[in-house]
Amino acid sequence: MLEQLFGFPAEDLFRPAPVVLRPAAVPVGPERIRTAQSIETRWATSRLSLTTAAGRGWDTWEFDGRRVFDGTSLAVHLQTADSLGSSARLSVTEPEQLTEFLRPVRRGLVLGTQAANDDHRVFVLDALTARNQLRVGLSADSSLVVPAAYLLDDLTYGIIWAIANTDDALLADDQLIHAEHDALNTYLALPRTAPSRSSIPGLTAVGAAWIGSYFCYRHITRHLADASSLPVFWTREQYGESCVGWLLWVHKHQYLREIEDRFATQPGHEVTRAFCLPEAAVKDSEPYELLLLFLSIALMEMHHVHVHVSDESEMTAVDGFVLVPGQRAVIANWLRTEGIWQAATNGSHAAMRDYAEAAGHAAHHSVAPGATAPERLQALASYLGLDWVWLTRRCRALGEQGIAGMIRPRSRLIALDELESTLRFVGALAT
Repeated sequence: MLEQLFGFPAEDLFRPAPVVLRPAAVPVGPERIRTAQSIETRWATSRLSLTTAAGRGWDTWEFDGRRVFDGTSLAVHLQTADSLGSSARLSVTEPEQLTEFLRPVRRGLVLGTQAANDDHRVFVLDALTARNQLRVGLSADSSLVVPAAYLLDDLTYGIIWAIANTDDALLADDQLIHAEHDALNTYLALPRTAPSRSSIPGLTAVGAAWIGSYFCYRHITRHLADASSLPVFWTREQYGESCVGWLLWVHKHQYLREIEDRFATQPGHEVTRAFCLPEAAVKDSEPYELLLLFLSIALMEMHHVHVHVSDESEMTAVDGFVLVPGQRAVIANWLRTEGIWQAATNGSHAAMRDYAEAAGHAAHHSVAPGATAPERLQALASYLGLDWVWLTRRCRALGEQGIAGMIRPRSRLIALDELESTLRFVGALAT
């Protein structure tokens, strides 16, 4: 009966349990359980799985995607944290376990947990940062110092969620992306392209988004080379998850700098970009997603791009485009398309008129109006339901501290400098 029930021979069932099933020498403590519960309760895309295997010093933090991300996980090690005013000190009570956790080259985070009365706080430190702090060796009285800016809240969770998902997916697709580089050059020579997702089998959802975005960047800049008038931009991003590329991807940063250097630095020239963010999309977004969306728009304003925001749901069907008045409309979609991208150009007067009317309508009915970037961003924060005082304060603290000490990307396709500059830019808007 036991063999039928458990699927193992009776002699195996009555032997000592194998190592992988051996219970932990020290039961999971209430602090670790409380940390896992608080993380899972606050962020539905997150789950902290506590290990019970003997001799292991880490748990697993899992991240689910909502619309674009494939989902990923990373190793974490929990330590008790004591407040030091502007930072938190993590006492290393079990140096052997921490040494074992920090030794592997896989990505990991150290979580410092701090409980005071009814307040339960978690601080985050990248494993490489912890390793650098403790390079002289561990002892029973060793400790790690975590900046107060690395407190886990909606802002830091959103950034960790975004970096972990995009970085792991792009690393998984690195060889595929590299192999497709020459094929992208071939597509650029064609007047209209819309390759199916099956044309590059094996890509993650994030990898497909990156390739689509990268091709659209190349397609747009190619057709802006002879622009004789100020272009007008329209983007299809509606959610923080799809906006992450602006904050993290190197080619997006290069794109913004090229537009700024060529068009936005001339006196009297104002580059505009329109977003369509219906109320339904805002209500369907978690706070950390809204923060990523806000930061993406703030990044553009930092690069002297005047952003208009439409809330009309019917405008979501508008293509992503760049209109060069009197010359052409450059269509470039990589979001909400059947293929990896959809790219074309259209020089008909009717098409250019339609795109100009859409951009003009968004400009005249923007839900984030204002004569200056701070006015527009404050109006945007209000529309998204974000606390302006808290937002600017947290952005300033995190921007001054930097992101890499909390979590650092590994992919060559990701950079943190523009995100950190945006955090400082928003932080400087505090009133």
